[in-house]
Amino acid sequence: MTDSRTDPWGDLNLHEALDRATDAIEPPGLAAAALTEAHRRRVRTRGAASALGAVAAVAALIVSLQAVSGDPRTQERPAEPASSGAADAVQAQVAPAIPRDRVQPIWDPRGAEGLPVVELGVPRVLPVTAAGPVTRAVALLDGEEGTLLVGTDGLQTSLDLPDGLGEQRTVVLSPDGQRVAAVGASGLFWRAVDGGSWQRIEVPGVSLEASLSWAPDSESLVLVDHRTGVRVGLGTGEQEPLPFLRGHAAYALAPDGAVVHGTDTREIVERRDGEVVRRTASGPLEGLVRPAVGGSAIAFARANLVVEESTRASDRDGLVVVDRDDFDTRAYLPVPDDHDYYVHADELRPVTWLDDETLLFTVLPQGAPKEYLVAWDVETGTLSRIACWPLGYAASFATDLLGP
Repeated sequence: MTDSRTDPWGDLNLHEALDRATDAIEPPGLAAAALTEAHRRRVRTRGAASALGAVAAVAALIVSLQAVSGDPRTQERPAEPASSGAADAVQAQVAPAIPRDRVQPIWDPRGAEGLPVVELGVPRVLPVTAAGPVTRAVALLDGEEGTLLVGTDGLQTSLDLPDGLGEQRTVVLSPDGQRVAAVGASGLFWRAVDGGSWQRIEVPGVSLEASLSWAPDSESLVLVDHRTGVRVGLGTGEQEPLPFLRGHAAYALAPDGAVVHGTDTREIVERRDGEVVRRTASGPLEGLVRPAVGGSAIAFARANLVVEESTRASDRDGLVVVDRDDFDTRAYLPVPDDHDYYVHADELRPVTWLDDETLLFTVLPQGAPKEYLVAWDVETGTLSRIACWPLGYAASFATDLLGP
């Protein structure tokens, strides 16, 4: 790993991040055009709304120029965020800036191929060559050449999708590996991995090109678009409005049932049973997107918003892990910040927590032909490679099944 890391306080030539982020603020229909040509195929299979959500979140947060520890601007306390409704009853705490001693050595994802390999129940190279029936899947690959399910036994089969989903579809595997959901131009669908037909669900008021994710219990789905959000129960048919997720808010569903989401006033809000239980003004941590919530910590992809020249490693994109209660930084893993590639273009994404100290994330190294699933021990800084797959596929994993 030493060949892909450098001194965290070394020289850094930052680009005009503010100009680029401002240029990226476009109407939803033009979101794909804001990304480079190299990313467009991934946008089509990953879901246009999903990519738009990351772009919109970073663009909205670009106004936050709170610097990390060592910048004189951190002496200015952020203005109290505006709020309304039930959230007013919960006083917002202010996230501390990232301490210097929590910044780990800069890691260049272009060294991912050379990382030590850890076995977590998913083939190291996807797709696999062994064909056969799949009754429970550990991975799903969706691309222009088709959709593939990879079983827990290492066998692989193709999956026929519902007609008419279109290029902007999103197809995701449930955490328990037993169900698949898909959304696109022809609607929202789900089916069991081990057989049966696709079931269509009518969801009024939500775009059929919305972002799509599974709840941790694999019993419900969440759709989010620019107008609203909704949770859909597969067993009950109940549809719960989640209006606080409108505008493609960054969000995650916690294993304990809480919803953690961002707001356009630079807050991270935690809700339980519809009630706000915690509000955190996140300005000092800069642009936080793609949360992954664990029992005691939250991981984010963090966009650097400092636009002047800086030699601090903390003035880069990266992954940040904060305490779930007080938002103290546990660890920050910076990556090279060339052209805002990793976070702004949604190529660095927390996935799930393996345990209290190990975060799994995906990364597409700049200029690489394949994407990686990587494990990060946030306490020691150790990085390990789990799996890789070609650039043309969007991958999802049965996170409940990943483990030694």
